[in-house]
Amino acid sequence: MSLSVLSVDPNASEQQLAARKKELAKVDPSKYVNDAGVEEVWAQKAFRHAQVYYKLICSINCTKLKLSKFDEELYQHFLVTFPRVKIDVIDEDKLKSVSAKRKWRNYCQMFEYHVEDYNFGTLLRLDCKEGYSESNTTLVPRVQFLAIEIARNRQGLNMCHLGKDPNPKSEEQTAQKEETAAEENKENGSNENGKLEEPGSEGGAGDAEPPSA
Repeated sequence: MSLSVLSVDPNASEQQLAARKKELAKVDPSKYVNDAGVEEVWAQKAFRHAQVYYKLICSINCTKLKLSKFDEELYQHFLVTFPRVKIDVIDEDKLKSVSAKRKWRNYCQMFEYHVEDYNFGTLLRLDCKEGYSESNTTLVPRVQFLAIEIARNRQGLNMCHLGKDPNPKSEEQTAQKEETAAEENKENGSNENGKLEEPGSEGGAGDAEPPSA
């Protein structure tokens, strides 16, 4: 799934999103596919959810993280229903295969009346060792996201993110600042350590004899 659909206004308030959601609830679901407004609301909510979740696993011990009131039931049913599913690195083709979709549909429907917005589109990382990115993300129902991430957390697979900076752009910005500082140092006559070059330090000028009196 491409994250290009998530390029939306991030400044929309929760009240605006809630109002828009109420409007959309009155619309015929069969028309949702072609409604750009629906896609925007879904994209905003999914993107914000992904940001919050990634910040959580970067800041606390994921093995103690609780994602819903039904974590235990979700986890136990997952182990029984998908005993051999690999969750550290997910094969998207297998995840979206006809047989897998059928099993996941039945699994999700068990929690239809327990998990709020149980089938809401949610962003899931394919490789648990990586963060959210265009190449490492797929869209799944909320219950499917919960089942996989609860299992990852309980098995300690997300512990590799503890202590990381949840903002993926920060490292790029830091590198850019360092490059800019280096360029400024050169323009100001500074050496690699940021110290100004002393006059006569290049070209042998420092060995020149002073003019005679």
